[in-house]
Amino acid sequence: MKPRILQLLVFVLVLWTWGFAEALEPLKLYDNFDQALINPDKWRGDQFQTGGYYQELVRKITPEEHNLRLLNRSYGNTFSYSGNTLNLFRLAFTIPSTITAIRSRVQVRNVESTGCPDLTPTRATAQILGFFFNSGPGDVIAGVAVRRRSDSTDPPGVLEIFYFVAQCTDPNCIESPYLGSGVLGTVNAGEWVRLLVQWDNTSLPQHRFIFQRDSETPKIISYSVSDVAPPGAQLKTIGADNFVASCSGFGRPVGMVDALFDNVFVNQSALP
Repeated sequence: MKPRILQLLVFVLVLWTWGFAEALEPLKLYDNFDQALINPDKWRGDQFQTGGYYQELVRKITPEEHNLRLLNRSYGNTFSYSGNTLNLFRLAFTIPSTITAIRSRVQVRNVESTGCPDLTPTRATAQILGFFFNSGPGDVIAGVAVRRRSDSTDPPGVLEIFYFVAQCTDPNCIESPYLGSGVLGTVNAGEWVRLLVQWDNTSLPQHRFIFQRDSETPKIISYSVSDVAPPGAQLKTIGADNFVASCSGFGRPVGMVDALFDNVFVNQSALP
C-alpha cells in the first residue's frame, strides 16, 4: 500500500503545481491577435529610451499567422564608456490597474546582442513586464524575459528565460535593484514558450510573485516590502526591450530582438 500512497501523493503534487498559479483567479484570453490591426481598445503603443538610438522598429500583426510581431534594433552610445542605454519598444495594456497576471506565448525569431569587453553586457529581450505596486521608496516591477546577453557562453541561438522582481529607485525605474531573480532554463530561437508572471498579494506569511514556463513547476519570489499603495507608473506591457552597452573603441554595440507574441491571457477581472 505504501508505494501506491506515495504515487498518489506525487500525482496530486504535480497537479497542484501545474494549477496553483491559476487558482488565485482564472486566467482568460485577452487577445489572440486574430484581427488585421492591433485593437486600440486593448492596447496602446509605448516606447522609452535613455540614450543611444533606434534604427529599426516594427509593431504589427502578422497577416498569415495572426501573431503580434515586435522588432527592435537599437544601438548604444560610442561617446561614453559606462552602463547601458535603454531602448524599450512595447505594446501596453490600456487598463493596467486591474491586471495581476499576464500569460503569453512568446517566440524570439532572431536576436543579436553585441556589447563591450569587461563592461555591463548588452541584453536583447522579449519581455512581459508590469509595475504592480509602490513600496514607499519606489514602484515594484516584475517580469519574465526571453533574452540573449552579449556575455553569454551558450551556443548561438540559445536564449535564457530570466524572471525577476525589482524595486525602482527613480521615477523612470532606470535604477532598479532586484528583490529576487532566477532562470527558467533556456529556449532556442524560433521555438515557442508560454510564460506567466502573476502577483499574489494574498499568500501568507509573505506575499509573492509567481513565474512559470509552459507547464513546469512555478518559481516563487516572496517579498517583505509594503504593497498596499498603487504604482506611480500605471504600466503593464509586452515588449521588445534592449539594454545596450555604451563604449568607444570596440565597434558600435547593438541589441536586436525580433519576437512574436500570441494568446495573451490576463486574470479574469481585468478583461475589458
